[in-house]
Amino acid sequence: MSSRTRSAALFLASVTAAGSLALAPPATALPGAPPYGVGVTHNVPITMSDGVVLEANVYAPTDPATGEPARGPFPVVLTLTPYGKDQGETDPERGDVGMGKDTDLIEHGYIHATVDVRGTGLSGGTWSFAQPQESADGARVVDWASKLPRATGSVGMIGESYAGIDQLLLAGRIGPKSPLKAIMPIVPSDDIYRDAAAPGGVTNPLLLAEFVLANLPLSEQNALTEALRTARTPADVTRLLSVMTGHLGGLGALPVAEVALGGPAAYDEPYWHDRSPHHVLGDIVASDVPTMILGGWRDAFQRGGPQLYAGLQNAAAGRPVSAPMDAGQKADPRFQLIYGDWYHNQLGLPASPDRIKVNAVALRWFDHWLKGVDNGVTATKTPLRTVDRTTGTWTQGATYPFAGAEPTRMYLGAGNTLGATAPTDSGTDAITWTNAPLCTPSVTQFLLLGSDQNARDEAGLPPSPCNTDDRGTQQAPYAQTYTTAPLRQPRVIAGPVSAHLSARVNTRDSEWVVRLEDVSPDGTSTPLSRGALLGSHRALDPRRTWSAPDGTTLVPYHPHTRASVDHAPRNTDTGYDVEVFPTQATVTAGHRIRVTISTNDSPALLPSAAQTVNLVGGVYRIRHGGDDASYVQMPLSAPGALGAACTDTTMCP
Repeated sequence: MSSRTRSAALFLASVTAAGSLALAPPATALPGAPPYGVGVTHNVPITMSDGVVLEANVYAPTDPATGEPARGPFPVVLTLTPYGKDQGETDPERGDVGMGKDTDLIEHGYIHATVDVRGTGLSGGTWSFAQPQESADGARVVDWASKLPRATGSVGMIGESYAGIDQLLLAGRIGPKSPLKAIMPIVPSDDIYRDAAAPGGVTNPLLLAEFVLANLPLSEQNALTEALRTARTPADVTRLLSVMTGHLGGLGALPVAEVALGGPAAYDEPYWHDRSPHHVLGDIVASDVPTMILGGWRDAFQRGGPQLYAGLQNAAAGRPVSAPMDAGQKADPRFQLIYGDWYHNQLGLPASPDRIKVNAVALRWFDHWLKGVDNGVTATKTPLRTVDRTTGTWTQGATYPFAGAEPTRMYLGAGNTLGATAPTDSGTDAITWTNAPLCTPSVTQFLLLGSDQNARDEAGLPPSPCNTDDRGTQQAPYAQTYTTAPLRQPRVIAGPVSAHLSARVNTRDSEWVVRLEDVSPDGTSTPLSRGALLGSHRALDPRRTWSAPDGTTLVPYHPHTRASVDHAPRNTDTGYDVEVFPTQATVTAGHRIRVTISTNDSPALLPSAAQTVNLVGGVYRIRHGGDDASYVQMPLSAPGALGAACTDTTMCP
């Protein structure tokens, strides 16, 4: 979640050029001397079916010698954004990862049109978060883009976060045979409720409020920029102020209060269903819209990228979208995933580790799908490219869950042990509920979205201790840790993780947070992932729950509807299945694997007021051993077993 004045007649005059209709030359990399310059027409109006006018900036190739519009035709790459269409001018680094004026794309023969979505920037209407109306608007904008002067008629889309989610929703609703030929969503969500708004049913109104506070200034800076750049009369100022004031109505469109008070939006019901790309993945495939997804293991939508990939691949293979891929399933190269070790606001920025050249990926992708260049981007049987967080090694494979990783039960045992053998004894360990703020990596990952780490990278500073050592979250009586013996051989944890906890609680509800860590010989407990569950949301949907080969739960799927809520009887043994977000990390020989069971991840997880009243005073007793032993299911592999090393330096930095 990221950083009119000219008339239509002037636009047409500035971008229309006589001459050859030969297709602009393709580009498969980022050569030293780009063939084109960059020209722009600001605030081009686009009228929607209900009369609302959206506004766009259109950046087009120019002749670098004369500055005049270059001969085309050129494909169009489109960005629909709530963050302000001028962001690429005010923040060039963001523009160069597809959030505005994407200079590299334009210089290599693409028209890049950036459009303020309804109710943001200089566009009219009322904003509501990822509202279905945006897809209807988007279809009209795609048609408009395909008919721009000097356009070939082929349209692609690029953008990150919200602008990535919008791409997926639009591609799923636009229908077949549209001008939309390919998309490249960066750090998108698969299922907004489960990925971020309420992981495990624990609502996060703070994250929703943060989105409003981040979105409004970025969007409104458009109007302020235009006022400074173009306003010449009091009428100009009045019009711009009117647009800005009108957008304030969108503040109430995000259901922050409703979530906090336990209203309908606190559950996975129509509001979130209509805004989650997972439900349109089959339609994306049916409409034949090739999709390149970029994301990361530290992303705020950490869960989403692999789920999107599996869903698209399953749809392409005629399998259920919500199922895990089969181990031997062939992958369709139209749908690809690149997953690095990046935060949400970090991917592609100059100071980020293992920086990926987003524009080099975009050029490869769009050159093939929009210009017809045979550049090898689809000549792969392994379009799943992922990085190991520990070693930095990139591998490429075909299936998710990873075919080379074996689901392995690790049992919680007496003396806070963790092992592959079920304990013969039976006992319990106690934890106490708290909502005190913690020093955890979740603050950087899910609230600050990596912005604090960006600042540290740019200053040459090491990461925050909260992001590198979890021991501050492991203190009694609020947590219990379970740790293996030192590993004799390195093992890779790769893919989805889950925890089955057998426990009894003394309150009407319970909150479970499960953390996965790599413990070094000096005691440092490096966080790898975490998951959460509100106890009353523990019901499972067997149709969408992923199972391991032995029938045990691999990825639990909880309905999170009001009808599925079930408060466990107090002081009665009950099973809780917690989804822990996927990761990929090598635990080296001599290190230990640790699982920490606790009761909160505040402020990154913030139970609503309605939830909190049922949590206060909670004491939970976790059972180890016995007929319903507690365990963690994690996919383990030997190093090198996940797939071949990725040697494509564009796709794997």
